[in-house]
Amino acid sequence: MRIAVVIGFLPYPANFGGALDVWERVKGLTALGHEVDLIVTDKINPSKEQIAEIKQYTDGFYFVRRENNVNQLFSNLPLQFLSRKNLAHIEINKEYDLLILESEFCWSITLNHSIKFNKIVIRVHNIESHYFKMLGKSSTSLKEKIYYKLESYKIKKFTTTVYNKVDRLWFISKDDLEKMNYKAKSIFMPYPINDSYIEPKVKEGSNVVFMGSLFMQNNVYGLKWYLKNVHPELVKKLLSYHFYIVGSLKETNTSLVDELKAYPQCTTIINTSHLDEYYEKAQVFVNPMFHGSGVKVKSVNALVNGVPLVSTFTGAEGIGLNVNMYYHAESITEFVHQILDVFNNREKAIECTLKAQKYLQNIHYLDVLKNELNAFK
Repeated sequence: MRIAVVIGFLPYPANFGGALDVWERVKGLTALGHEVDLIVTDKINPSKEQIAEIKQYTDGFYFVRRENNVNQLFSNLPLQFLSRKNLAHIEINKEYDLLILESEFCWSITLNHSIKFNKIVIRVHNIESHYFKMLGKSSTSLKEKIYYKLESYKIKKFTTTVYNKVDRLWFISKDDLEKMNYKAKSIFMPYPINDSYIEPKVKEGSNVVFMGSLFMQNNVYGLKWYLKNVHPELVKKLLSYHFYIVGSLKETNTSLVDELKAYPQCTTIINTSHLDEYYEKAQVFVNPMFHGSGVKVKSVNALVNGVPLVSTFTGAEGIGLNVNMYYHAESITEFVHQILDVFNNREKAIECTLKAQKYLQNIHYLDVLKNELNAFK
């Protein structure tokens, strides 16, 4: 099949959850023998290195700048859609069997007269109206809170219009699929895991790791909550305890980085490509997120890399895990207790993580992807 994947951000380097989902699935489509074009809009032009890497896995790459302006705030349509409207004007001149839109915000590509297509799929990364509502809860800025509330309302109406027009919806989250009223055209398409699983093992030390994008308010909110409330308790209880923050930033935010680096027994690493080093150090991976939607890819990748997961329900939602596969915690006391439980009973933690890995291996995305694409032929 000839497939166009339409994205509202550059998927490489894949340094946050949405980019990882797109990038790994593109690799899967290519491995299955399909012709894949990437059509991208972003605020920043791709570098030569980015383009070279993208072209290794695609047949064609098309880029147009994403543009924001103040007037978009006063439209009845979401800014997230309007800022990507240039997708309607990029010259492509091709026919596709399938368009895969990475969210409804890329809908403008369907208005592009230089392409023809047979079917449209939307990859549902989040229930976007709920996601923006949750971003508002995580924000400390009144202006941002007002923006997220208004945008959430606009998105809800826009999403309904778009979802009614597409052929299929590929939900990354089991929970989100159940919440929406589109079951006849929907399927659970798990997060794409192409890497090998790392067998969990007993490690020396008491290292706890958090990985995540530090340009997202919900990640920063949860991380600061952990540092303020849980981190001091573990510093007091464990002499060998150390907390590693491995974060990505799209632009330099020196005030946030300086704030994080001020904590004792805590190391902050920004935009590293050597994630394996920190998975190897980790005895525990924490995901203290309280606001969000979709699947938290950081939680999946921790388990794939053999690291026991201590997480809120929000941090583990949508994957399909049960409480025998990760350590559930919501309060300060629960986080401290569960982390200490991992350290004090490491064989139990290994067994728990192995159960999660077995579950993830049994719901591999390529099986679902093959069936979906065969149905379009």
